[in-house]
Amino acid sequence: MQHLRGRRMMPAAAARPRRPADRGRGTRPHLALASAVVAAQALLAACSADAPADGRQWASASGDAWADMRLEVASGADLHVGGVGDVAFGRRGAVYVEDFRGPELLVLDSLLKPVATVGRRGEGPGEFLSISTLQILPGDSLMVFDSRLSRMTVFSAERLDSGQTTAVPPFLSVSRLWRLPGPERRHMAHDVQPFHAGDSGETDDERFDVLSILDESAQETAFDSVLLVPQPRALVIRSGGNLTVGSHPYAAYNFFAVLPGGGFAYLSTDALAVTIVGADGRQTQFSHPTIPLPVSSEHLDSILAESNPDRARVLRDGAPYTWPPVVGMIVDDRDRIWIGLREQPGETHREWAAFTRDGLHVASVRLPVAKLYPRAISGDKLLALALDDLDVPTIRIYRILWDR
Repeated sequence: MQHLRGRRMMPAAAARPRRPADRGRGTRPHLALASAVVAAQALLAACSADAPADGRQWASASGDAWADMRLEVASGADLHVGGVGDVAFGRRGAVYVEDFRGPELLVLDSLLKPVATVGRRGEGPGEFLSISTLQILPGDSLMVFDSRLSRMTVFSAERLDSGQTTAVPPFLSVSRLWRLPGPERRHMAHDVQPFHAGDSGETDDERFDVLSILDESAQETAFDSVLLVPQPRALVIRSGGNLTVGSHPYAAYNFFAVLPGGGFAYLSTDALAVTIVGADGRQTQFSHPTIPLPVSSEHLDSILAESNPDRARVLRDGAPYTWPPVVGMIVDDRDRIWIGLREQPGETHREWAAFTRDGLHVASVRLPVAKLYPRAISGDKLLALALDDLDVPTIRIYRILWDR
């Protein structure tokens, strides 16, 4: 197993966020980025009134660029997984599925029939403890990152029984890792700065996602933080001297994806706004207006009915709420950024719109809303995870019919 030697290069702007009471004595990390995101969201809100009734102002320049979808194949009863984590879609048709019961990988052929497994529990070569990232590399090789073992293993498409393993430097805290395109052997590393509760809501520290570039091309490995963004708002419950931090039912979520043309994309589902970060840390952004979608009182009441009294009190005090207008982001092998848009009440299908990295809308498809989650696009094929009424998973592959 190889070991990366190196040093950590942490700009002052990427230091741990100070508590609100200390901010007068320091600079909040990546203040320029945070200001840019806030400004973009304000612009979206300001432009919403000028958007068409369906909110698709960004689609007007490209006309009715809808592509049809056709279900090609679905996995059968021989797909035995306790739950699906990450998924990778090989260019030759192989599908790699992380089984939550593992840690191991299930290999499916182009007809979604199980043909092999990769790895087993352990710390030795080819073994895993906690898989957090799967990624297809050039040549159709597969990279697997284990966050507990802090190491990446690359398997060739022809030899899945053994791989080349490289350990991440021990001074790094990395929860997910992706390799960036190019010969420089750079990686995008993701970590989470934890939530720190204060004496009251005014003194709580936010949680942050930290994105860094891990560069192996030099003699020593350099690690530079390039993006720091707030995580989804937490639901903080204080009662009787006790404090509970959980997920908020109406929170936005952050998505990150490597771009084949270089760098990576970041999106928060609270706006149709994408930040693109190059391997050199330079940032560009595109954004489009959306129509606000209020949470109905009926939906909030259903959440309150399932909550304990303290959780219900906090949720009720924070009302009214608005749904995040975006539900997800994936990047295809042609460098297009696909964004899932939240459907209006009563609609049975959801739009997934494809944009260039300059923000130009090139096409859209409609997918069923009910428990269908797109996970990867390769060529003209879209891979999705579907859940039945008992949340039993199946894998589906759709063909995108570009010419109607």
